[in-house]
Amino acid sequence: MARKLSRHPAAEINIVPMLDVLLVLVAVLLLLTPFMAKSINVDLPTTASGAVMTQDTAITFEVHADGSVWLEGGQVTDWTKVQGRMKGATVARVFADKGAAFQAVTQVLDKLAANDIHNVQFGAKD
Repeated sequence: MARKLSRHPAAEINIVPMLDVLLVLVAVLLLLTPFMAKSINVDLPTTASGAVMTQDTAITFEVHADGSVWLEGGQVTDWTKVQGRMKGATVARVFADKGAAFQAVTQVLDKLAANDIHNVQFGAKD
C-alpha cells in the first residue's frame, strides 16, 4: 500500500500570540504594583519606650537664571531669616535653572553645609 504525501503542513503551536498576551500581563502588573503597595493598611502596635521615627523634613530652594534664590515661594534676601527654617530640616532640595550662575548654587550649598544639612537632592529646571 502506497502512502499519500500530504501537502498540508503539520499542526504547530504559534508562540507569538502567547508572547503578546504575556507581555501585556507583565505591563499590567508593572503598572498596578505601586498602587497595590500603597493600599496596604497595617495596624502597628504601640510601645511605652523606644525611639520615635520621624519623617524627613525637607527644605526646597530654587536658583533662578538671574541668580536669585527662592525658598518655597519667597525670594531669599536675608539669610539670617532663613536660618530658623533650616534648623529643623534634614533634607534639602535644590532646583537650579539651566542658566543659573554656579556661584548662586554654591552659595546655597555653603549655607546648607553651615547648617549641617548634607543630604542634598538636585534637580534642574528649564
